[in-house]
Amino acid sequence: MKLCAGQCRYLIALYHLSCINHVVRSVDIANTLSVTRPSVSRMLKCMARLEFIEPDYSASVRLTDKGRETAERLAKDFHDVNAFFTDILRLDENDAYDQSIQFLASFPEHTVERLSAVTRNTLAKRKSRKKE
Repeated sequence: MKLCAGQCRYLIALYHLSCINHVVRSVDIANTLSVTRPSVSRMLKCMARLEFIEPDYSASVRLTDKGRETAERLAKDFHDVNAFFTDILRLDENDAYDQSIQFLASFPEHTVERLSAVTRNTLAKRKSRKKE
């Protein structure tokens, strides 16, 4: 299933927050993403319908197994794609973040995987050249 940019953004943020804190509240998401609590509420309702989070998210937001798997894959892909935009294209941090989210939401999975592989290989070659 292809996710929109907003869903990608929220899932990645929720994944990172849940790795840091075992209890994630909607206000934590709002603060992390600099969005309003009503915006978070709307997106959480959508995520619950998609079965990415537990349906009762009033006290805390918990990823389901499906949500965790999706978020882990997105976070890994985001890391590689963001590295492409920052380390190879030399975009500033904010532009790289926005472009990475748009790329993940817009391009097919196999294209994301190929860009990730090229990025990892390119950065590994650069690193090995620096050691020589």
